[in-house]
Amino acid sequence: MRNVLRAAMAETFRISGQAEAILAWLAGEPDDDPVADLAAFRQHYARLDDPDVSVAQRQRCLEQFGIRVRDINGRFRPKLLTASLPLPRELYAAANELTETLLDVAAGFQRLADDVRQRWIRSQILDDASLGAQALQLVGEAFLNGAMAGCLAPMGLWQRAHAVMQSMARHEAGREGGVGQSRGGFHYKRLLCVAVVQPESLTARELAWLFDYLEGTAARAVLAMQRPSPDAAGYWMDLAQDSPPVAVARRTPPDETGLWYFVPAPLAARVAEQIEWLENRILEAEVVGLERDGELLNPDVSGLPEGLTPVEVLSLLRRLRERWSAPPLREQVRRRHHYTVQVCAGLRAIWELGRNGETSARIAEWMVFNESPGGYAIMCVSGVEGLLSAGMALALRRDASQPWSICIVRWIRSDNPDQVELGLQVAAQDFTAVQIAFRGGDAHTSVPALILEPLAAVRRHQAILAPAGTYVSRRFVLVREAQHLYVAQCRVLGLDMQTANIELFQYEIDPYPI
Repeated sequence: MRNVLRAAMAETFRISGQAEAILAWLAGEPDDDPVADLAAFRQHYARLDDPDVSVAQRQRCLEQFGIRVRDINGRFRPKLLTASLPLPRELYAAANELTETLLDVAAGFQRLADDVRQRWIRSQILDDASLGAQALQLVGEAFLNGAMAGCLAPMGLWQRAHAVMQSMARHEAGREGGVGQSRGGFHYKRLLCVAVVQPESLTARELAWLFDYLEGTAARAVLAMQRPSPDAAGYWMDLAQDSPPVAVARRTPPDETGLWYFVPAPLAARVAEQIEWLENRILEAEVVGLERDGELLNPDVSGLPEGLTPVEVLSLLRRLRERWSAPPLREQVRRRHHYTVQVCAGLRAIWELGRNGETSARIAEWMVFNESPGGYAIMCVSGVEGLLSAGMALALRRDASQPWSICIVRWIRSDNPDQVELGLQVAAQDFTAVQIAFRGGDAHTSVPALILEPLAAVRRHQAILAPAGTYVSRRFVLVREAQHLYVAQCRVLGLDMQTANIELFQYEIDPYPI
């Protein structure tokens, strides 16, 4: 044993020429441009496969590569925060390259962890659990980048995450707390938490905020090897497959061994507490006349990360509570179709269409590839113009002889910069352009909005579709300019939908106007 340790120490202190070159570059100043730094990173990382680089040297270099790629990722991510989908071609290519690099470095940590487990020199190098945790952290970052770019998870991502977690579970089975409570277990849970909220339905800003939010809450989720009871809010995973978690309520798990289960419901309880706290804080701010976007979300007080306004946080938390409480179920059958439709994207553009007609309207041609009684899935066929994001409003019709249907973008995908796919939920079969002003808001400012007629089996009353953050009190004034000017005081009956872009609430004419 003493000879083995001496050999290990000698290997540790003998540095090959390749390792020396790698460490010298890593010790240098990073390029100010994260894309250029990424290109240099990939060139130097390829040298790590040189046979002259020992296991100990590889571990030392990998530690530094892990720090460097996370730094590049942190400097690149703001580019995704401010971009709209589909991404410009250069940005799309850089985002894909960064995602691949994060997964490559994760694979390096995984291989090193497997090698460590087969050696007698663990005391001389990092613990295999720490290596596995770093691998899972990088996999999570790669998944987030892909989601922010509107892409599906890269091939092999889920298989790698499952493999690392399963390997850690085998080697930590007897340790106190279990693998689900380890740092690696935390990173795996955070990845699963993001996956089950349908990341394609969130904006890039919401996804980045969610990832930071889960730093303090993901550990509450339950990871188990036995099927939970009750399992209505549970998911199952076949670790041998390259697949994300599957809701038990949507597909019964196969009757076989080796499945793992994930339950995010405990997070929903915490989210409910934070929603109540934030609602009360916003109400207090309105009562004393403070700005709602002031210091309500000071992390030291709220325990919530920065990056979104209080109204945006409240909207996102409500959706997280819903999705972590119970997986969404498809209630209507989708059927494949293939026909073109006309599309006008964006609440403001739809409002201008309703006010000014189609002469100067921004109307594009898209293709429907499946539909159900409650919605559509469409893809662009003539190039995408304007800004697209999850949660925005969109008007759609088959041809000029039909009225415009008002839809909400439920999800958005863009697996290449020339194509975008949207999932739409129908909110109304027609609309009227109006202006509204809420009591308690800016009395001198009205906002563009749409009146939506009642929708069978969905909504009994008329509704207003307005920009996010418009709804600040129960009463508002509605103005409709037609042949005759129409003004009414209205009362909100309830908030039906809230996204990062819009709010939809039912209303009635106020029977007791003030």
